[in-house]
Amino acid sequence: MKKINTLVISGIIFLSVAVVFSGCKKKSDTTPAPTTGSITGTASFPAGTSGDLSNSKVSIYASYADWTANVPLKFAAVSGSGASATFSLSNIVPGVYYLDVWKDIDNSAGWSTNDFVGWYGSGGLGSPALTPLQVTAGGTFTCSVTMYIF
Repeated sequence: MKKINTLVISGIIFLSVAVVFSGCKKKSDTTPAPTTGSITGTASFPAGTSGDLSNSKVSIYASYADWTANVPLKFAAVSGSGASATFSLSNIVPGVYYLDVWKDIDNSAGWSTNDFVGWYGSGGLGSPALTPLQVTAGGTFTCSVTMYIF
């Protein structure tokens, strides 16, 4: 009987050691923390105003001065057509930015008559008041932009 007890105890110890050293380890979380964020949103004309926003461009600027000088930090095409379109910018370093949406109807490379323009903020064509937006690491800033016909 003593021999059987010794064998059973030895077997239990052996199995316990085998389980501990068998490679069944808790997986550690090695996923790095996100270092960039994104911006998504919609651009649309007010009710009663029509226009096709396809081929419009959404841009972000590092400062208000960059916006007035038309020096975008990053830009992308909007998605969709008609009086409402969506946009998305990704891999943006966290920080404060200004955003606009523009369709250069006559390809003049500057705001001109009949271009479609809008910005994140308030105000109208004569006095746009851009509101700074904050992008955070791993976050998505979502906004709406009202479009105007210049």
